[in-house]
Amino acid sequence: MLNDEQLAAIIDVGYEQRGVEFKSAGDRSDRSFLANVARATIALANQRDGGHLIIGLSENGIDDAASGLSPEQLDQWLSFDDVSDQINAYADPPIQIQLAQVQLPNERAVVVVEVSEFAEIPVLSKKDYPNRIAAKQLYTRSMAKPESSAALTQNELREVITLATEKQLARFLETARRAGIGVGQPAAASAREQFDEQLSRALADDFHLDQTLPQLITTIRPAVFDARRIPFLELLPAIQNAVVRRRGWPFPFVQNPISGRDWVGEQISSMHPGTWQLFESGQFLDSRFIEEYGPDSDGFLDEGQIIRGYLPIWLPLLHFTEGIEFAGRLQRATFEAEPVSITLSLHNIRRFVLVAAHRSRSGLHGSYVYNDDTWEYEIHLSPEEGLTSTRALAAEAALDLLQRFGWRGVTLDLLRDIQTEAFGPEPQ
Repeated sequence: MLNDEQLAAIIDVGYEQRGVEFKSAGDRSDRSFLANVARATIALANQRDGGHLIIGLSENGIDDAASGLSPEQLDQWLSFDDVSDQINAYADPPIQIQLAQVQLPNERAVVVVEVSEFAEIPVLSKKDYPNRIAAKQLYTRSMAKPESSAALTQNELREVITLATEKQLARFLETARRAGIGVGQPAAASAREQFDEQLSRALADDFHLDQTLPQLITTIRPAVFDARRIPFLELLPAIQNAVVRRRGWPFPFVQNPISGRDWVGEQISSMHPGTWQLFESGQFLDSRFIEEYGPDSDGFLDEGQIIRGYLPIWLPLLHFTEGIEFAGRLQRATFEAEPVSITLSLHNIRRFVLVAAHRSRSGLHGSYVYNDDTWEYEIHLSPEEGLTSTRALAAEAALDLLQRFGWRGVTLDLLRDIQTEAFGPEPQ
């Protein structure tokens, strides 16, 4: 669910995005307005990762008269059962949503409707409202401009079909696994030296973050090194089609990419500083600065302890989850479903301390400090795991990291609960 800070960052971009739609303030009792909301919700549900509908935010800006909800409108749009029933009166099958009140930078209140992607089959509209929504239509978000439309291009239709196919395949693979039937082949040995050489050159370039900064680095590479695996003109579409938008801020953030000799990439200096590159070899490199967090107000630190920084327990977990899911999407679309290798690492984290850094959680009941400069964890992702196990693999990686801070109380169940809170229930 978007928070105040993430909403402010979206507003700073200055326009709607494919995964975010704005609606000016309106009453839920206004049937025409409700039909518009239902159409937008259906369209978001029919794209990968769903999206966010912000009710009470005018396209003309936060200070426009149509931005901000009255107390009565807030009560209307925060009534979960009523909102869900009224939206799903237009949707077949029903859509899964979550609701939250969020503040605009000028302190006006809006409601964010977080829309999950469809669970098994695409969502169709099931009734009409004149000039707003038509029955038996497949609405989705246009790739050409951020709007909800039933006039699908071949690319938009292909995305919906691909997503539906992946869900059915994932269900089949999970059923096969429970039945004890092995699916997939062991990962082949990668051309590690060639990929490592390319990685070293990239990290030595001024394009990436200063290597002395604390940062998370994610690398993804296919099993076999081929310097011209992906045609240059297909690099950017490969990234755009695999982007993960689970938390409102995408992984990776693609806004103003640039091109190099054999890569495309982007430097991000705004809300979450970092960089990413995708090479023609298929190797992907993402560097993300570990931003400054303070201690928990009710946390525990040893007296006289030397601290270089604070690491929220949720930060690597959610970052790993998005990175592994991105790798699975890239794997299916670009690497013809061959195994891929994912390396998750943290750098320059000596004397970092774990904190909860969450307003609804108390501080940790001990002082958990990392006493080395780096941590690294490697995952060999099979095609089956890329469809069915991304959250589980991320939780296992985060467990390994957090235990090395000396936190013996961390469990997989705790980490899976944090994932569910951030991303919603895992599709069944």
